[in-house]
Amino acid sequence: MEGHDVPSDVLISVVHWLRKGADNPFRELDVIRSIALKGHKYCFNDGCQVVGHLKDFKVCPQCKTARYCGAACQKEHWTAGGHKVTCGTFVAQNRHRQ
Repeated sequence: MEGHDVPSDVLISVVHWLRKGADNPFRELDVIRSIALKGHKYCFNDGCQVVGHLKDFKVCPQCKTARYCGAACQKEHWTAGGHKVTCGTFVAQNRHRQ
């Protein structure tokens, strides 16, 4: 990945997959490289088409699991019942583990 500004966590993922003996390490590497360079759809709102890097998506303050590109997407997904149904279960699981 020389010549690209690839985050260290992406490189660690590549090494991890290669060590695990992925079905097709070169395909896995291409997928990871693509995500690192152009971003990915991380927003939990199904209708959202925003592509970006993981660090740019805000985490739900309650469950710390769901990610959203912005407050509007988070509100739309919550109001439609998407995340509202599962958010409490994530909170309960996280509290149980502590």
